Amino acid sequence: MTTPEPRTGTTVPAGTAPPAPAPEPRTRRQLPTADIVLSLVLAALFANAFWTAMEWSVKAGLFPRMVTGLGVLLTLLHVAVLLLKARTPVPVVEKRVDADDEAEGDVEYVFAHAGGRAWARSLAWIAAFFVGLYIFGLFVIAPLFALTYLRFSARTSWVFSVAYAAATFAVLYLAFEVALQLPVPPGLFL
Repeated sequence: MTTPEPRTGTTVPAGTAPPAPAPEPRTRRQLPTADIVLSLVLAALFANAFWTAMEWSVKAGLFPRMVTGLGVLLTLLHVAVLLLKARTPVPVVEKRVDADDEAEGDVEYVFAHAGGRAWARSLAWIAAFFVGLYIFGLFVIAPLFALTYLRFSARTSWVFSVAYAAATFAVLYLAFEVALQLPVPPGLFL
């Protein structure tokens, strides 16, 4: 003899207890404060650069206004997406994660597990680029930096590194000198 189960309408054999209800999945709403603050700071920097470019002539300010205006819009869109994601509850999945299960190419994994030496090396490359930009100018340092970084840090082949450096020079030259006809600061020594 079977009796209907009151909550689900299924039948259970007489003399047995109905199955225990499944626990409700836990949810978590977490506001990514650091991401929002950094995005708003970046939006403010883009807005300041946009405002500065408004004082320039139409020809000189066209490209900076396009880039900074797009930067403001995209960072504010990113903040809106973060706020919307924080409002929707996300089920908490509890599972055991082994170190081997982590995706080593994942950005969060890299930031969480990079040591001081890796951070110092990355910051040194960035500093070298900006110092080279000040000293040699954009047309010299961009291809030179691409070549040296790709070959010695990323360990790509010479053929790929040289091709990428040449493409970098071509794109920058065609964009600034040919298409926009904007003078690019030549650097301290050039």
